[in-house]
Amino acid sequence: MTTLTTSRPSVPSSTWARPETRAAMDGFFQGFGFTAREDLDVLSAWVLEGSTAHREEPRAAMSLARARMEAWFAKVLGETLGGSLLARGRAAFVLCDGARLGARAVTREPLPHDFARMLRAAVPVPAPAQVASVMPEQQLVLWPFGETFRRFLRGAQADVSISG
Repeated sequence: MTTLTTSRPSVPSSTWARPETRAAMDGFFQGFGFTAREDLDVLSAWVLEGSTAHREEPRAAMSLARARMEAWFAKVLGETLGGSLLARGRAAFVLCDGARLGARAVTREPLPHDFARMLRAAVPVPAPAQVASVMPEQQLVLWPFGETFRRFLRGAQADVSISG
């Protein structure tokens, strides 16, 4: 008699996730500098832990991965950072070569104090917000020699600036 079990197997979730989901998760974490298969497996298991996203489309797993990493960056860097926390956190993580610490740096507590300090120092400054402004009107000069000659002649007149 054959029985079906609905519980999760004891192997990492990245090995029993859909191939498309696994490829998307691997690509996401490779963007942080992780290349070792063991690290990618641990990170995928960390993201998919307690979730059914592995059975859904890769899009659901990716949104879960982004949310988990953003929550991790909010805890490590502080929520008052502002701007795109995931993008700035990823840049700081790559600049500090955080992948050299392995997946345990992200998945386990506590983060080494010196690495957390280095990570906070490496966060890039956000780009300033765009402000609408009016560009001053500019004149198109089609004959530069004639414009120079006109300015020279205007300079001889009283109360006229040559630069005008």
